[in-house]
Amino acid sequence: MQKNQAKPEKKNENIQNHHPEKPPVPKQHENERLEALEKEAAEMRDKFMRTYAEMENIKKRCQNEIEKNAKVAIADFALDLLPVADNLERALAQEIPPELKENAFLKNLRAGVEMTQKQLSAALSKNGVTLIESVGKPFDPNTQKAIQQIVDEQKEEGTVVQEWQKGYLIGGDRVLREAMVIVSKKQ
Repeated sequence: MQKNQAKPEKKNENIQNHHPEKPPVPKQHENERLEALEKEAAEMRDKFMRTYAEMENIKKRCQNEIEKNAKVAIADFALDLLPVADNLERALAQEIPPELKENAFLKNLRAGVEMTQKQLSAALSKNGVTLIESVGKPFDPNTQKAIQQIVDEQKEEGTVVQEWQKGYLIGGDRVLREAMVIVSKKQ
């Protein structure tokens, strides 16, 4: 039995020692193969760079879209709050009758309305909403809407003499709401 075991080992040795050698690759084929691989690598790099650039463009477009949507949301919300600001201004414009000026309840009520108005103004300002200055300035059709003209010989024609409703900008340059104004004219 020992003889049978030795024979297979010799066969394995013979098989391992008789590997046919690979024929040498001609230099020309090797250069062609190298050139083909370099060309393929360049094409893959080009595809990668184009894909990367496209992904960066998509990222920028998405970021711009997010910013745009945030601005629109803020503008819509701010526009809904402007009538509240108008009503607080109207409440503060009311004079307290002289016989009630010392009334503690009315003093506290007025102080509360003033604080509410200041907080609302601060919140609007914090979100880029600013007041359009109109009175005493030349009429600007881009930010103001003339609702009436009155004769005023002391003012230059086209000057805003009264503001019926305040106007606001958002982001410093976009009109959120036009100011409604009364403009002077000469006879």
